[in-house]
Amino acid sequence: MGTNETVPTDHSFVSGCYLHEDAFHGAATIVSFHFVRYILFTIMLIIVGPLVYRLVAAFFDLERDFKSIVDHFDDVTNGLIYSYILFTLGNYAHTFGWVTLVFYFVGLLCYCGLVELPFMHVSLPGWRSWSKAAWAVNLGGLVAVLVAAGFHIRWSYKAGILQWYLPLFVLATASVWSTAFVKQLHHHCIDNCPEGLGIEKRTRRAALVLFTSRSAQSRREHQAEEVIQLAELRERAEQYAVCASEQLSSPSEQLPSNADSTDVPNPIALKHAESRELSDTSSEVGPASTSRSLLNMPMEPERQERINSLSCEQKKVHIEERLKNLHYLNVQTNGPLPLYRYQLHLHHWQIFYILSFFTRFDEFASQACAGIVLGIFTHGYAAYGFDTMMERKGEYQC
Repeated sequence: MGTNETVPTDHSFVSGCYLHEDAFHGAATIVSFHFVRYILFTIMLIIVGPLVYRLVAAFFDLERDFKSIVDHFDDVTNGLIYSYILFTLGNYAHTFGWVTLVFYFVGLLCYCGLVELPFMHVSLPGWRSWSKAAWAVNLGGLVAVLVAAGFHIRWSYKAGILQWYLPLFVLATASVWSTAFVKQLHHHCIDNCPEGLGIEKRTRRAALVLFTSRSAQSRREHQAEEVIQLAELRERAEQYAVCASEQLSSPSEQLPSNADSTDVPNPIALKHAESRELSDTSSEVGPASTSRSLLNMPMEPERQERINSLSCEQKKVHIEERLKNLHYLNVQTNGPLPLYRYQLHLHHWQIFYILSFFTRFDEFASQACAGIVLGIFTHGYAAYGFDTMMERKGEYQC
């Protein structure tokens, strides 16, 4: 092992995993974990932080959403997922300490006080109606983020990780800038395919056509077998008739050895069976014909072709009827699909959660930035919940 790698003295569950410490205290380690620090990090981020905020918000009557026990439980379960990903990929196994803890509560309490200013009761979708004071505060926050980003880019260059530090930042922000493309694609789909995405109907159509083709293939094979059997019966009947006529003219002659009396059909019975099959088939041909009637083969080629084409049309009509209403649990039969238009609503919990992945350096300023962005992230979900980035703008009207 290299000189920059340290291994815990024991391999117990508490140690968690090997801690790879480079010259910059794990900054180049993409994945790291320490069990005790993770527990402390989770308690701060998921339990203590939100509880402190809700108590302060209740005391000062700050802006917040009502949450039931179920809502708080959802926040905890979602928070556990987000916190684990953040801890293992954000290098908090090496950098989490008292500096991050102190500035965490500074960021949480200062931000909740800032958004209580009357001119700060704004949201991103309504940016056109922001006041000058709101623009000044938000632009000032943007400048502070850019300045901090510059320092972190410099530290990543010194650590020799700039080649993946910036690309990973672009990848992490894809969840933000890609939503504009997804929104436009969604609106294009509901404008051109109000009955749902074509891929589901195409898949369903392919399945129905496949089953229908198999049924038609099976029917054709069965018809071919019947043609062969009927030809053999006719050949045997003709052979039996010739033998019978010869036997009448010459009683001493016997039937051929291959013409067993039990195998050779009676010509009269054969003729009766053929006429019965023809009458049954002709009576069943029509709009309500079933697959069983289409299996009756003995008829002229022109008539057989006409019946086969009629069956295909019936199958096509059946497929179209089945495609009119795909089965969805949240849509009533023959009811409209639940289609909505959306607008992008970027929440501050999402912005600062992304930023908290990149405050991974063992610098006082970086750990302080980590605490601030984690505090603002906690305010977002503790006050309003893990709101989605796509917000319903209104129901789609055909």
